[in-house]
Amino acid sequence: AAARSILAFVMQSGSAKTKQRNYLALGVQAVRRLERQMLLALDNGNTRDALHRAMELLSELRTSLLSPQNYYDLYMQATEVLHRLEAYIVEEDSRGGLSVMDLYEQVQHSGNIIPRLYLLATVGSAYIKSKKAPCKDILFDLVELCRGVQHPMRGLFLRNYLSRITRDKLPDKGSIYEGDGGDVKDAIEFVLQNFGEMNKLWVRMQHQGALRDIEKREEERRNLKQLVGTGVVRLSDMDGVDAKIYSQVVLPKLLEVTINCKDVIAQEYLMECIIQVFPDEFHLLTLEDFLKSIQHLKSKVNVNSILVSMMNRLSNFAKESPEKIPKEIDTFALFHVHSDNIIKSKTKMTLEQILSLQAALLNYSSKCYPEKLDNADLVLQSTTALLSRSDVPKELDPACIKLVKSLLLAPLETMKLNVLTLKFYKKLLKMLGLNDRRDLAIKLMETVLATNEPLDTPKKVKTMMIFIEPCLRDSKDSKIKTSETDKVKFVKEQEMVAKLFHQIYVEDTDIQLKIYELMRKFFGQGGVRIKYTIPPLVFGCLNLVDRMKEQKASESKMESTPSDVFRFLMEILDSDFTNTYPALAIRLLLKCATYAGQIKLEDYTYSLMALAFTTYEEEIVDNKSQLSILLLIISSLESMSGFTDEEWENLSSKCAKYSAKLLKKEDQTRALGHCAHLFWPTTPQNGENKSLRDPDNVLKCIQRGLKSANKCKKTKVQVELFIFMLNKFLFFFQRGVSTIDEKFIQGIILLIEESLYSLEGTPEDDAIKKYYVNTIKYIRSKKTEDSPFVTFDLDQITSV
Repeated sequence: AAARSILAFVMQSGSAKTKQRNYLALGVQAVRRLERQMLLALDNGNTRDALHRAMELLSELRTSLLSPQNYYDLYMQATEVLHRLEAYIVEEDSRGGLSVMDLYEQVQHSGNIIPRLYLLATVGSAYIKSKKAPCKDILFDLVELCRGVQHPMRGLFLRNYLSRITRDKLPDKGSIYEGDGGDVKDAIEFVLQNFGEMNKLWVRMQHQGALRDIEKREEERRNLKQLVGTGVVRLSDMDGVDAKIYSQVVLPKLLEVTINCKDVIAQEYLMECIIQVFPDEFHLLTLEDFLKSIQHLKSKVNVNSILVSMMNRLSNFAKESPEKIPKEIDTFALFHVHSDNIIKSKTKMTLEQILSLQAALLNYSSKCYPEKLDNADLVLQSTTALLSRSDVPKELDPACIKLVKSLLLAPLETMKLNVLTLKFYKKLLKMLGLNDRRDLAIKLMETVLATNEPLDTPKKVKTMMIFIEPCLRDSKDSKIKTSETDKVKFVKEQEMVAKLFHQIYVEDTDIQLKIYELMRKFFGQGGVRIKYTIPPLVFGCLNLVDRMKEQKASESKMESTPSDVFRFLMEILDSDFTNTYPALAIRLLLKCATYAGQIKLEDYTYSLMALAFTTYEEEIVDNKSQLSILLLIISSLESMSGFTDEEWENLSSKCAKYSAKLLKKEDQTRALGHCAHLFWPTTPQNGENKSLRDPDNVLKCIQRGLKSANKCKKTKVQVELFIFMLNKFLFFFQRGVSTIDEKFIQGIILLIEESLYSLEGTPEDDAIKKYYVNTIKYIRSKKTEDSPFVTFDLDQITSV
């Protein structure tokens, strides 16, 4: 004792945390020393000495030097020892070595009250196990005796120990103690009585000490709240607590304790405990009573978080088990009424708190009653009215914006496209800034695409386009963004709009065409967005033509015809889109022209090709693009049909003219080589039409191409072009073009042979030589009796 006094004196000079650590270390050291002595006494069968050591050990819990957190550590160390003492008493009583009844009486005459009551609870637990007295008598005896400790912290821990040690000894339904030991009502009464006293002690901690330490005490109380919450958990774990007992006994008592304590911290925590620990089915049956009690809480209690917590709990339950939501109880109406009452009565609620409450209410409605659109619209109406008030700033802070967005997102998950019918959805959406509206538009599109929801009416399409308007066109408050991240985001956004377009499907093709006409108006206002939105519109129209053909085959009635669709396509492609994105427009024009030819709409085929040629001539000025686009036009034209001879000649001549005007000689050669095929069609579409064949123009194109190749200054390129033109000669010679004879082929072979000597041994040069070798091998392979190549004497002109 003297050494301990000296050590305690030394600790006075340290910091507060150091003192606490040292106080705790001393207490734990004493507990462990006395534990060893107690266990030694138990091993020797000396019960009296063991109880004496246990009393000394428990006397450490009388200290007032430790903070609640450190006191908890000491408490756990001390009470852990008592479990071993209890086990010893139970074993000895069963063997007849001692009488637990006599021991229970003896312990009550021990010295200090703190160790006496801890020891009494331990012996009482063993007494209950022995079944030598009714369980309920011992429980109520213990809970009354614990009133003797009125120190808030020490009394709270004592009652927590009583709750812990008796949790498996309650006369609950199905328990071995039920019957003579009591029934479930006795068990509930014991737990409620102990819980009520624990809450009182916990609340009293707030009012001890100086006013300047109030924040510290509040923090300490929050650290100890789980001790009080164990009482509520005990009730929820009891098998005998069914919905009826909960509604008639348990909940009224819990609400009474919560309201009567008149403490903000206690009321917030206990209401949250009730929400979290009891089953959802219980909450649904007692929801009105619970909500009514909220109005009786202290004015500083954050009732918003309580309501939100309950709504979130029940909405998750409804999502997982929708069939368990009782139809006869309109829980949304209860939440809505009480939410309005709270907003009106709690005049100091912040905008963020109110929006949080509204968001939770809408989330609850969306998950529990997804079919009741009026409920969702009612919440949106309230929120819109709230944000329209004069005292609400027009520019909301980030936290409020996040809540408004959650309000608008909540219905999407369950209502999907039905949100488009909500009257106040659009009004609330317009209260957000452009970027936030765009984010919501993207989320709406993601939902539609993920669920594969069809846009099957003009009204639905129009409403959808209005909702995603920030993704369709710029507005006054839009800002130009040039970062790479913004560009990538913009492209993904427009790709999503393009995908959304393909969700439009109506059985009636006439209505579908009208919807496409409506879509064109929306897309036409998009500026640079038309690069991504016009192509799906064009392909949608072509798909619509397919459907019209099928309906015509089935003799279905329809007012619109494929001609109407192609007239619409001409309007789309003969517009600013073509002037802005000519290369893309030409590709679309060629696609449409090809399809028009396939379904025998010759007038549109020629008109579309004429527009493609005009666009090429007027808009394609980039040298690199000219060749690739011209080759695409030539190859597309070659596969088309349905032109008159005059139209074909006109278009073919245009291609030859454009080919000869290309800037680079090598480009001229390649284009003219391909263009020659237009004057001797061999495709399935035009191969049988001999009136389109013009051998003179075939020769003229090849000779012009050869002349351009001859003027090329790069040797490697020139040799490759010669070989390219040789292959063209061979192609037409093999097909019997009268103007292409053997002397032309021999002449170009000699020209190539002379040029090969100027090549070096680079990989590129080797590839060119291999190209030539393969061409000669092809000629040799075709020297058969019925082949035009039979007269070729290659050995005199080439060494290959």
